[in-house]
Amino acid sequence: MKNLIELSERSLGERIWMASSISDPDVLKELSQDENWMVRRTVAENANATPEILMKLSEDEDWEVRYAVAINVNATPEVLMKLSEDKDWIVRQAVAENAKTTTKILLKLSEDKDWRVRLSVAKNANATPEILLKLSEDENGLVRFEVARNTNATPEILMKLSKDEDWEVRQAVVENANTTPEIFLKPSEVEESRVRSAVVGKLQKNN
Repeated sequence: MKNLIELSERSLGERIWMASSISDPDVLKELSQDENWMVRRTVAENANATPEILMKLSEDEDWEVRYAVAINVNATPEVLMKLSEDKDWIVRQAVAENAKTTTKILLKLSEDKDWRVRLSVAKNANATPEILLKLSEDENGLVRFEVARNTNATPEILMKLSKDEDWEVRQAVVENANTTPEIFLKPSEVEESRVRSAVVGKLQKNN
């Protein structure tokens, strides 16, 4: 198939289309070396891109290409670990969002300097209680909010967050399926009306 295609004679639009639709690894490998970043990005998005191709593209000079690699389902732990140290926060965030990102990488990213990366770690279903406990003390309220929503949050974590200074975090605690009756405050003791309503609803649902 490769011999039948003269990529250099194809238009940009045709090369982008090929990069998105072709599954032949040899053709994708050649397209991954295209001079146009949009073609390389499209290869990085292709579910048929091999780990070898993705590893090469993880070193691409364009962040959008590296971002596409970070969200690809075929990205290996080795590739994701490499990209977890990327200079651009949006690439590291993509790694934190990838469903295949390992606990080891998530633990590393939970200490990222950019709160948007830590936020994505808190959302990840692979985040362990250890990671979530760490993030429950994050300075950013949105990060703590996502911890309170995560189904891996333990009663210990939820109890801690039930006393959070932000009412949105406390409401998320109430709505978490792992919240036990011991964590509930009496509705009369809850100042914020929206949290109080959530508590009442939870109590009624459990009765």
